[in-house]
Amino acid sequence: MVFVLFITFALLLGVHLSWKWSFWHRHGIRGPRGVPILGNMSEFFLGQKHYGDVYQNIYEAHPHLPYVGIYRLFNEPAVLVRSQEMIKEIMIRSFHHFQDNVLWVSRKRDPIVSFNPFVAKGDQWKNMRAEILPIFTPNKVRASFPHINSICRKLEAFVSQKVKNSENSFECKDLFSKYTLDVVASAGYGLDGASFTNTKSDFTQLVEHLFMPNNWSLLETIALLFSPLLGNIIKYCYAPPQVQHWLRGIIEKVLESRRSPGTLKELPSKPNDFLQWLIDGRQKSHEPIDVPTMVGHCGTFLLEGFETSSSLMAFALYEYAKHPSVQERLQNEIDDVLARYSGEISYEAIQEMPYLGATLYETLRLYPPMMALLKHCTKEFELPAQSPGGKSFIVPEGMVFVIPVKAVHYDGELYENPLLFQPERFLDQSDSSRNGLFLGFGEGPRMCPGMRFGLAQSKAGIITLLSKYSVSISENSKPFKISTTTFLTAPQEGIWISFKERNTK
Repeated sequence: MVFVLFITFALLLGVHLSWKWSFWHRHGIRGPRGVPILGNMSEFFLGQKHYGDVYQNIYEAHPHLPYVGIYRLFNEPAVLVRSQEMIKEIMIRSFHHFQDNVLWVSRKRDPIVSFNPFVAKGDQWKNMRAEILPIFTPNKVRASFPHINSICRKLEAFVSQKVKNSENSFECKDLFSKYTLDVVASAGYGLDGASFTNTKSDFTQLVEHLFMPNNWSLLETIALLFSPLLGNIIKYCYAPPQVQHWLRGIIEKVLESRRSPGTLKELPSKPNDFLQWLIDGRQKSHEPIDVPTMVGHCGTFLLEGFETSSSLMAFALYEYAKHPSVQERLQNEIDDVLARYSGEISYEAIQEMPYLGATLYETLRLYPPMMALLKHCTKEFELPAQSPGGKSFIVPEGMVFVIPVKAVHYDGELYENPLLFQPERFLDQSDSSRNGLFLGFGEGPRMCPGMRFGLAQSKAGIITLLSKYSVSISENSKPFKISTTTFLTAPQEGIWISFKERNTK
């Protein structure tokens, strides 16, 4: 009897799986065949390839299709978008059909993260984005420069002391995490992060290695991108509970001090930081200073303000070290501009460094923070025929669309010699010869709202170092490899560099 039940169960399971992984065949849409449970993601599931590389392989295997029918983990049917026109359709023109990003974050376990405009769903993302956009205007970024300059001096002092002490091997991500954490603490909340001077600083201990590869990275990435059920089982949190508790505590203290009668009158000047601008915005709109929302916005600034910029700077210095001619050209530009500004790094000065900007865009092309963007279909959508003479497909609500960022950035028909680091391709943004779609900051209404600030702090930190030093790969460097398990693009064994003082006289 038990044997009969087992055979019956096995047959029913086989029929169910066969039906599920024949979804695209039944709808006349071409794409790779999947395997049971793992779909087309077996190499990712086994930790052999990053999910972005899996999507890139599928992208490259179907060069003449505008989109491909694929199976994500658990044989979930999804659409991988290939053509630039189709990507723009999904991200911009028909955005109202694809408003939500695919990130399974629990509002109960991650109350702070749920305020992040990239994570929030439904109408909430619009409200969250509308509140923080005014603090990332050019004028506000310019106003934040005293904070950035102050931390640049700390960065320079830290590197200088290490070099003098013959401790001249730096892990890039660690170095720039300290820098961006201190910028966020100062420009964000008016606090001293003390990341360079205090190894036991809360900012350093709790946040610095938050998104780096660890033994749980693969499981956490699966929970975040594929399975809310798995997230519930392992109680996954995008931001660890201790980080959320700590951040809530310090923001509540700052808010309390600034709301106390007479506090602002006692200060030499009104605070000029992210948190104060949020307060001013609420008061101007005659809205209450809602503590959970304020803490949520501050969490967005912390989690995104330090991570993506520190990674960008680390990858950029790695490329400068590998390409001395690029580094020399960049240093010449830095020297020329700083000479006109009496050696001072300012918001106006960095606007006059187009080659620096081009190197950062090229770095983002090669190392996009997210190798793929995932969109939920939030409103039924008619997908045009995959090929001439075919039938259109009505996309059901909830289906996932994959925008394979790395694959687009590495497409030889969109970017000539895509594996090469060539900043020149971004020097003239109006150049019709550079017709590739750039997705380093996302695209459409939900593209990164803090792009200006992120680039500003990255440029200032790089200028601080390259105006004084040349950079090279450290003799102690480990082989460079991108982690296959992390949600965000991260080096598996770090990026190790050394500095040599320049003779600029």
